[in-house]
Amino acid sequence: MADIALISLATTPGLVRSDAAFAQLICDCGASCEIVGVEIGRAGKLRRHPALTDLVEALAARQTGRQARRTNARAIVYSTTTAALLQRPDRPYAVRFDATAALNRPPGAASAWQRARERDVLRRARLLLPVSEGAAAALPDPHAPVVRVPIPVDDVPAPPAAERGIAATAYAGYPRKRGLELVCAAWQEARPPDGMLVVGGTGREKALRWLDRCGVPEPAGVEWAGMVPREQWLGTVARSRAFLNASRWEDYGVAQFEALAVGTPVVTVPSPGPYEALPLIRELSPQLVTADVDAAQLASAARIVLVWDDAQRDDYARRAHDLLAPYRPEALRATVRDKVLPVLLGEAPR
Repeated sequence: MADIALISLATTPGLVRSDAAFAQLICDCGASCEIVGVEIGRAGKLRRHPALTDLVEALAARQTGRQARRTNARAIVYSTTTAALLQRPDRPYAVRFDATAALNRPPGAASAWQRARERDVLRRARLLLPVSEGAAAALPDPHAPVVRVPIPVDDVPAPPAAERGIAATAYAGYPRKRGLELVCAAWQEARPPDGMLVVGGTGREKALRWLDRCGVPEPAGVEWAGMVPREQWLGTVARSRAFLNASRWEDYGVAQFEALAVGTPVVTVPSPGPYEALPLIRELSPQLVTADVDAAQLASAARIVLVWDDAQRDDYARRAHDLLAPYRPEALRATVRDKVLPVLLGEAPR
């Protein structure tokens, strides 16, 4: 019997990573956690509009929730607000989320049902577990008690600056959301002689379809890495002199946190959303954060970091390591042990 059943929507690599890391925190604290994955099925093809996407995913999560209720888990954690919308839990539950519907769904009739149902879900929960300050700040009142548990950051030693032979990396698993056309336009302007930009998360064919739609030509010096194992991707980012981000919306900034963890300077636009990594990036080097979501400004910021010397890069890596201390597993385990498990389980883990 698991202490906690984690209903995992896991519709993106970031959510998969977040759910696995949270489950590990629970287990590290002496409780047991079973990840119960949601199967979207054929209805996934209907996800063409935010309101319909939420309905399809909420219905799939409700079916998974029924299966979870047949287990003997003492408490349930829903990994997103969408996963919790249509549930009828018969035991204590918490909701872990990077953004609420009230924050990332436009107001209007199309999203009215999500907002109304979400308010009830967030009020009845035993605990709310937002991963960011921005997500916590956007909660509607009244709501359940809040304990912020960020996504853990691995303590990865930053390589010496001299080993960074790749000019830049960027992640574009969802080209539109990630502003791939802005990254490519910026790279066309900022690329140093013989410099290479490695783009992860998308293959060349998918990328070029999006660029053609946007009227942006494929720039020189781009390697389309596609989907690769996380460890391989982190190794690529660690060998880079810069990480570029032009996201139209950021629910957290997992890829940016990964870059900071390996000491790679992040050049970013001020993406809207509960962008947890943004204040840290701005504190480390404000000139690497643009004023607007703009390709020319991104290029200018990239040019700054691409001419840094080894001492500047090593200093950035050192300060990034120190700044990430509250996001490391050892810090978060204390939060889960002292503030989450006693409330959800009502007693010490079995």
